[in-house]
Amino acid sequence: MLTIAVQMLKDDEEARDAVNDVFAKLADGSLVLPKENPERYLMTTIRNLCITRIRQMSLRERIKRRLSLSEPSHTSMESTQEMAKEIIDYAEKAFTKQTWAVFQLRFDEGLKYKEIAEQLRISEVAVYKHLAEALKKLKEKFNPTKQ
Repeated sequence: MLTIAVQMLKDDEEARDAVNDVFAKLADGSLVLPKENPERYLMTTIRNLCITRIRQMSLRERIKRRLSLSEPSHTSMESTQEMAKEIIDYAEKAFTKQTWAVFQLRFDEGLKYKEIAEQLRISEVAVYKHLAEALKKLKEKFNPTKQ
């Protein structure tokens, strides 16, 4: 499992975390192995988890690029944290309650559109529209020249 995770994630530490997550789910009972082909099931589970993590990583990178908040190599950790706080403060005031809830569930908790829709009892299309609106407002505020 670790070998597959390392190959997919290209990061030993991230791969170990992914494998640990699978075993943690086994330990807490949220993942139950089938009697037939448990090894195959575990391999499929780790592959799917890695794909999910890759999607989440690439989404974070796309958001960073679109907002052009900062160049990581040229800014200090403190200025990055200050910018993050400024964005959150702005978002809390500028977003509607529903948009803020969708934004938090997506980016703070990492939930999928379907999970957000179920939790807030709205459609997946509504989730998409709220996130699109949130990103549009953030771009307008923090990157007004690049639209």
